[in-house]
Amino acid sequence: MKTLIQKLLLVVLVAVSLPSQAHPYGPQWGRYHYGWVAPIVIGGAVGYALAARPQTVIIQQPPNVYYQPQAPWGYHYENVLDANCQCYRLVLVQN
Repeated sequence: MKTLIQKLLLVVLVAVSLPSQAHPYGPQWGRYHYGWVAPIVIGGAVGYALAARPQTVIIQQPPNVYYQPQAPWGYHYENVLDANCQCYRLVLVQN
């Protein structure tokens, strides 16, 4: 549906901008020669609208690095169930 509307809009804009290119007085008509501005602006807007596509955004999470410091002499680390949160905690236990 969206592409049909874009194509219809393109055809209408092209049909409207074509008469500005073909006038009976030739390229030297009038004092200022700005007959090219409207078709370029319209064509640029239409080209931008047709080319603009949603881009995929990829978010990468940094890896979880688990750092465990070296236990002092005579101690070791152990996972113990904590009764308050019902989760395991890493604690330092004497050998």
